Amino acid sequence: MPDIPETELEAGVSTVTDEELIARVNRGDTMAFELLVNRYRKSALRLALRFMGRWTEAEDLAQETFLQVHSHARQYDPEAAPFRTWFFAILSNLCRNALRKNKSFSFIELSEDAPAIDDPEDGLAHEEQRSALAAALTNLPPNQQLALTLRHYEDFTYAETAEALGVSVKAVESLLVRAKRTLRRELAEFGKKSLD
Repeated sequence: MPDIPETELEAGVSTVTDEELIARVNRGDTMAFELLVNRYRKSALRLALRFMGRWTEAEDLAQETFLQVHSHARQYDPEAAPFRTWFFAILSNLCRNALRKNKSFSFIELSEDAPAIDDPEDGLAHEEQRSALAAALTNLPPNQQLALTLRHYEDFTYAETAEALGVSVKAVESLLVRAKRTLRRELAEFGKKSLD
């Protein structure tokens, strides 16, 4: 693997791959680690927050993920999986473990990206819909929550999702089908048909 010129690392050039950066982290390069943190911090926080529901727990899980990445950099095998998949596998495992330890964390906060609503009644209906979706997502088993989050919010492929969860692609397909079926059933009163 070619060495990355320090000027590239200092500038944070996007042509430097994650795999090159983690190799540098393994050799003790703190700047490479900072670049990985900068690349993955928002995604890590977003996944942890969707799964855990509380900002402080999400930050703790994201930080723990980065600590594990740093301390286990020598164990990363680029032949086994892309760095992104390896990273989210660590984070997914930490989320599952945290949820097992304390069930009260399982509230999912959804984004505020919805279009503005002029009619207050429509706004109330939209807010009720969001609350119902958050509650329904909360009731899904952890692997179904993670599969939905990785696939639909982090734009993982089926293969990447499978790798991150440590299951087969068929298992991911099954998790998503069961999750969507459950969500459709629980959200039927809101006519929530846009999960396909």
